[in-house]
Formats: sequence, C-alpha cells, structure tokens
Amino acid sequence: MVWFKRRKALADDLLGLASVPGGLALTRVQRRAGVPVLAVCEFIAAAPTALAGALRERVDALGLARLPVNLLLAASDYQLLLIERPAVPAGELRAAVRWRIRELVSEPLDSLVVDAFALPDDAYRGRTPMAYCAALARARMQALAELVQGAGLRLASIDIPEMALRNLGLLAGAEGQNLAVLQLGERDGLVCVQHGSDLYMTRRIERGVDNRGEESAQLALEIQRSLDYFESQLGKGYVSRLLLLAVPAPLQAELAARLSMRVQPLLLDELLPGSPLQALPPAQQGLCLPAVGAALRQEQR
Repeated sequence: MVWFKRRKALADDLLGLASVPGGLALTRVQRRAGVPVLAVCEFIAAAPTALAGALRERVDALGLARLPVNLLLAASDYQLLLIERPAVPAGELRAAVRWRIRELVSEPLDSLVVDAFALPDDAYRGRTPMAYCAALARARMQALAELVQGAGLRLASIDIPEMALRNLGLLAGAEGQNLAVLQLGERDGLVCVQHGSDLYMTRRIERGVDNRGEESAQLALEIQRSLDYFESQLGKGYVSRLLLLAVPAPLQAELAARLSMRVQPLLLDELLPGSPLQALPPAQQGLCLPAVGAALRQEQR
C-alpha cells in the first residue's frame, strides 16, 4: 500500500482513526455539496490489549461498517526524513527514495514500508529539490491493518500527523498565505508550515504543555526558532499566522505575548458548525483533532 495514496475522486465519506494515549480517536467527515460535516468524533478509552474489541463495538453501534478509513500513525510508529529529492518522475519517487535512505535508518530496508512526498519546487529558494520520506516497520503496518479490518472497516490509506495538520490548516484558510499549525503534547510538540495545500516544513519540538518553561519562555523560543528557519531558508517570506490546536487559553496568551506573529486557536465550532467535538472534554478534544484532520483528507492530484 502506498501511504500518501493519490486519488482523482474525492471522498464524500471518510473515517479518520488515530491511536492516542489511553485509546483511539475515531472521526467521520461527510461532504454534502462539497461542504465538510463532522458527523462523528469520539475518544474510545481502552487499554492496548482491548483496542480491537472497543473499536469493533463502536463501529457496530455507529453503523460505520465497511466505510473507508484514513489511518493516522502515531509519532512513535514512523521515522520522517528530509532528503534531497531524486531526479525521477513523480511515479518513481517512492522507489528512488527507498534506496537513498538505506544509510539513514537502523532497520533493514526489507523490514520497512517506505513512501515519500516532494516539497514544492520553490522550497529552499529552488536551490535543491527536497522531499520528505516516511519509513514504517512492516510488522507495525500489518498490526494496524489487522486492527482496522478486524473492526469491519476498509483501510483506504495510511497517513502521518504532519499531513493531518496540513488538512486542518487548509480548512482554516491557508490559501494565499504562510500558515503554521502547532500541536502540543505534554512533553513535546509538532509545528508544520504550509502555503495553501502545500506543506513546506515540519519540525518536532522538545517542549510541550508540562515543560514549556516559565511563562512559556522556552516553548516560545523553540517555536520562534523553527519559524525563523522557515523564513530564512525556504524563501517563502514570513509566517502570517500560528494556529493552535486545543491549547489552553492561558498558554495561548503567553505564546501570543512572546511570538512575533498572529497567534490564534483553531475554532472548529466555526469551521465545522455543530461539531460533536465540542461535547468532549478539552483534553480529549486535543487528542481527537489530528483524527479530524485525517478524515478531511482530499487529494486531487
């Protein structure tokens, strides 16, 4: 299976499924006359050994059997590498990068599933074409596929959080501007920068909600360094907005005071009116947002 599967037909009904701390996040986005509607958004609490049964129970209760799923990997599932893009046609990129990363991964290539997506041609000022390559252990991919299929669902594609955040940014209005999207965990975070639907940069940061430093000083410094790198190296100008995913209001205010850009929360209740996400506790909302991004996946290439 190609992870970043490109399809000309747009999905009118797609599930997003993500393994998160304490269980699973399950979402469903239906498109009605092209407008996305978040029909399902649930946090399924379960121990690792009980995930399969808990997921099957909710799939049956919600009538989701046989629907297509975009499965979102956890950060610990895969390795994402930024590499020089081989000079090959787009259809041959996956095979070409597989051989290029053989010295960059610790596992034998035969034990890995590999896919890649190219950065836009104007990234890094057009000096060197670059691509992101993701590598996932084949055994882990098989286990995830069995989880989905065992619940009575159809595995349509596999995605990574970076692309899910891209989808949320596109929903929030990334067209015509450089938009950064930030997701924070307890001890780390993920920041992605896009222009429209094109993802230009993604970085893991080693600060989160619980280790952000006094008044978020250290967290803000890491975020600013990442965005400064984007502005100085990628040649796309400045970042106009930083979009925060389920960040508490006090932390949002601290970041807004320290960062040199407009800082805003992702207001999913405005973007997807009537969203069932709003019924969840704030902590669970943060866990489910990337799964919403996975269910928003639409590829037109």
